[in-house]
Amino acid sequence: MAYNTPDRRQPATTRRHQGRAGDTRSASTGSVSSSGTRRVQARGGSSAQYRNSKNRRSRNNGYSLGTRNNGIGRRRGGLINQALEDPKLLLIMVVGLALVVALLFGLFSLVRGCVAKRTQRQQADTEEDTRVSLSVSSEMASKYTEELDRYDLLSQIAQNAEAVGDERLLQLALDEPSAVEFVAGYLNDTPKKAQAYEDNVSTGYYPKLYDWDTRWGYVTYGEAPMALTGSGPTSLAMAYMGLKGKADQTPDAIATLATKQEGTDKVYGTSSDFFLENAASLGLEIQEFSASGENLTDILESGTVILVQLRERSLTDNAHWALAVGKNLDGSINLYDPTSSAVTEHPWDPDTIAAGSDAFYVLTAMEEETEGTAE
Repeated sequence: MAYNTPDRRQPATTRRHQGRAGDTRSASTGSVSSSGTRRVQARGGSSAQYRNSKNRRSRNNGYSLGTRNNGIGRRRGGLINQALEDPKLLLIMVVGLALVVALLFGLFSLVRGCVAKRTQRQQADTEEDTRVSLSVSSEMASKYTEELDRYDLLSQIAQNAEAVGDERLLQLALDEPSAVEFVAGYLNDTPKKAQAYEDNVSTGYYPKLYDWDTRWGYVTYGEAPMALTGSGPTSLAMAYMGLKGKADQTPDAIATLATKQEGTDKVYGTSSDFFLENAASLGLEIQEFSASGENLTDILESGTVILVQLRERSLTDNAHWALAVGKNLDGSINLYDPTSSAVTEHPWDPDTIAAGSDAFYVLTAMEEETEGTAE
């Protein structure tokens, strides 16, 4: 039975202590050398002193903070004291501060203005985006905007058709894009009365006028608004303005005269007798001719105009009056139709007009009477 275990374990103990840096131990006695003792004490022997030294370095970081802060304070105080003692320096500082404040205010106002403009532009773009694509040209976008506005009005008319009343007005809004706004006027409480005619007129120029013009279209003529029955007064007004160069005889003024003279007609709106009997009171001469393409061409070449009595289902569905105002180089005729913009903007063959007409009434201006004094 062997008891040599302590002798076998001794070398392991010696190697473990030799593994520590600077630590040597005798294999026989296990004593620690003096150098090892000093190293252990330096690392852990005086722990309180180590902690105090570390805390002192953390608080001060090796710098004299109090000294630096006091120096800065003295320098600032010195600049202020100098300004208080030197009025010129103080004035310069005040002016400089005022300039800085003004500059900052100006920049703020500029930025705020730019932001406001950008916001408005974004709002406008957003509205355009919902109706017309930004990919189309501005001209095309404008055209679509006008049409979309009309459709919005048409929608309001359709939803409130009872306020319009006469279905012929509803049809007018569908047939004539420029009449949509007029028909929509029946949806509000605006007084429906005649308004002043302020367009420029001159001799030889015949304006294109329409029955649904808001300046007279709401006026009752016969049994309906002039927008539906006023082709006679409107045609005569166009002739009068071009022949006389005056604007005192507007469509509503002539309609008032026709009403007083009982010149209304259920078929044409205005009877032919009214023109024959009252043209002279307007300073116009009138002659009746049979409807033919040859007469139409020859009369217009003489430089005058013709009231054309159109039958129903000819150029348009309803019987009415129009004004032939001139011949084109290709022989076509310009016919100003107060009931149809499509007819007005279309050049017509004289035989086509004659085939749809009952009669022609030629209008010329009477010579102005001059007063003389006896010698």
